[in-house]
Amino acid sequence: MASEALSGDAVAERVIRLGRSLQAGGATVAVVEIIDAVRAASAIDLGRRSELRVALRATMVKSPRHHELFDAAFDRHFPPHPAESRPSGIPLGLADAASLTIAAGDLRALAVNLVDQHAGLDGNLRTEGHHLQRAYRGADLARMMSDARRADPSLSSAELRARIDQLKRLMAAEVRARLGPPDEDFLAGPTEDIEFLNASRAELDRVREAVRPLARVMAARLTRKRRSHSEGRVNIRRTTRQSLGTGGVPFNLAFRRPRPHRPELLVLCDISGSVAEFSLFTLTLMSALSAELAQARSFVFVDRTDEITDLLNRTDHSIEPWQIMRNTNVIADDGHSDYGAVLQQFHDEVVESNRGPAPTLLITGDARTNYRDARPGALEAIARRCRRIYWLNPEPRAQWDTEDSEMSTYAPYCHEVFEVRNLRQLISCVEDLL
Repeated sequence: MASEALSGDAVAERVIRLGRSLQAGGATVAVVEIIDAVRAASAIDLGRRSELRVALRATMVKSPRHHELFDAAFDRHFPPHPAESRPSGIPLGLADAASLTIAAGDLRALAVNLVDQHAGLDGNLRTEGHHLQRAYRGADLARMMSDARRADPSLSSAELRARIDQLKRLMAAEVRARLGPPDEDFLAGPTEDIEFLNASRAELDRVREAVRPLARVMAARLTRKRRSHSEGRVNIRRTTRQSLGTGGVPFNLAFRRPRPHRPELLVLCDISGSVAEFSLFTLTLMSALSAELAQARSFVFVDRTDEITDLLNRTDHSIEPWQIMRNTNVIADDGHSDYGAVLQQFHDEVVESNRGPAPTLLITGDARTNYRDARPGALEAIARRCRRIYWLNPEPRAQWDTEDSEMSTYAPYCHEVFEVRNLRQLISCVEDLL
């Protein structure tokens, strides 16, 4: 329904629901501010949607960090008229035209066409995150970015990444507009249960804000647990020596203090596509647990791997996926995930050169190889040089081994594989491993 066709009561109801959504997302919105927003909406010609957005944002949002949360909520509660969201654009299925469109900056028409082609909105409607991830995967943004760079060599990497980010925001807005306003607040439920792969940008921000405090609590809990197991087996020699003062009666038992294993950890994270955020959460969690580790090194990959241990330390582990892409060399060819090539490179350049104790390896990713050679032999060779290998997969277990997933191919060389779809499962999994 177009904004201009709404009655005054309907507009007030939507503004109230917008305020509740912002509150559920972590923004502080007082009742008086919601009342002011309703008054502002009543004073605006609702046909001018951009003015309505500015007015409601000014009355309901105090911090710039909540602007993206507001935009997501506004698009759901006040979707644009279909005529607004469907500008004329390029023909569907023309990859070269799409890449040239990115290079030329004509992003809105491209976003509409990509959602038309890939989001699956003409079938059974599901969550916004589901349709948006379908659109991202089908659009193949890494390939489009590479093609656009070739189409316009003068375009800087920073500008191209900014356009890709804008394209993703426009695609998200288009999906929200077509799904229409929600029946209930869309930011409900505990943060720990938000699924990484189906989360909206606002929900991912909630997880990002929660992961470090939860990690600190988890680190303290592990430290207490280690100290509580301070007594080991009885030390006969020390007990006998102490009993000489009591005529050989062992009043005081001496124990061998156990030496808990603090593993040397290698973390290898896929930062391509929708699994990038999940990998960053894992890296943040492991960095907060550094006191429980003898040594930790972090690596990321798309179709080649690069170490980011120093980069994480310099940024205090507050880093975005695009920053990692800009400061690392993780794309060797076309920007598609290539697990086989990455595992072979990781074995040759990292594992083979390790001269210390056998490390524990933690791999995060969906094991989707884009139908390339999985090279399980490379992981087998890595397993021979590692103490343990654990694989954390953010996809539901039912989706493993579908299409280009090679999870069962890699699983035999792992000590254990885990389904890790949300923060609660991630924390439980890492705590058990340590």
